[in-house]
Amino acid sequence: MDFVPRQPIPETAPVVERIPEVPFTGLQTLWLQVGGTLCNLSCNHCFISCHPENHNIPMMTLGKVRAHLEEAKAQGVQDIYITGGEVFLNPQIMEILEAILEYGPCHALTNGTTLNKKRVEQLKEIQARSRHPLHFRVSLDSLDEKENDSVRGENSFRQATEGIRNLSAAGFPTHLTLVRSWDEDDDPIMEKKTLQFLSDLGAPNGQAKFLPGFLMGELEKTAREYHAHERVTEACFENWPITNLQCSSSRMATEDGVYVCPILVEEPSARMGANISDTLRPYPLSHSACYTCRISGMSCKS
Repeated sequence: MDFVPRQPIPETAPVVERIPEVPFTGLQTLWLQVGGTLCNLSCNHCFISCHPENHNIPMMTLGKVRAHLEEAKAQGVQDIYITGGEVFLNPQIMEILEAILEYGPCHALTNGTTLNKKRVEQLKEIQARSRHPLHFRVSLDSLDEKENDSVRGENSFRQATEGIRNLSAAGFPTHLTLVRSWDEDDDPIMEKKTLQFLSDLGAPNGQAKFLPGFLMGELEKTAREYHAHERVTEACFENWPITNLQCSSSRMATEDGVYVCPILVEEPSARMGANISDTLRPYPLSHSACYTCRISGMSCKS
């Protein structure tokens, strides 16, 4: 067998910096991809490309959720988040929520469009039976109906705001999440507007959550790809603790395995094992999404 001889590295070749690894400090937060990648909306900036036909990541079954919850309990998990896709498309969602609340506080991420009065009344009954709180984080892409629907589809704003009204009337703590489309320096102004928006919908104690755009999935197609230099290096953590990153204390469980974080759930290299116990180790920050987390200081948590 003939082998191609190795070529010498030219003196002008760029220096390849070592990829930093984030240590694992313990499981504080468990994420569950309850909705898989199935969603009733087709947002043109979704970093996971969730839409009504995307079955790449299956919805989680109640049995799989319980198995991960038991593992997480043994690791001392403190809070649990569910996401998708759209979690309320899962036919077992009510049973799943009830199961999660046996273990700790639950934060449900949703687009809010399916939260009619009947469903919210069911959620209220589930909450009444639990000693742990159930929180909701509803997402929009603008506080303006026309702008939002240009991204999320016709009537999505009206349906989501009706969902917020129903949650608020039932007494649920509600956050509103927006992907930042403004200069970060304007966050205080946007926070004031968002809190007033929530108050007008009947949520006087609502909270705002702003996220950066991740150049993945649909946004990679509609905006741009990450540039080659948009990577974290060891220098990124000289004056900023690497353990500030959420991946130092959380994991994302899906029906088909456990990933390092919610952002990289479609990246094969981010799958760390079949079970939570397989993932209790450092992770190399090799993806450009890690760069976005570092420069923005963001966390997926509320």
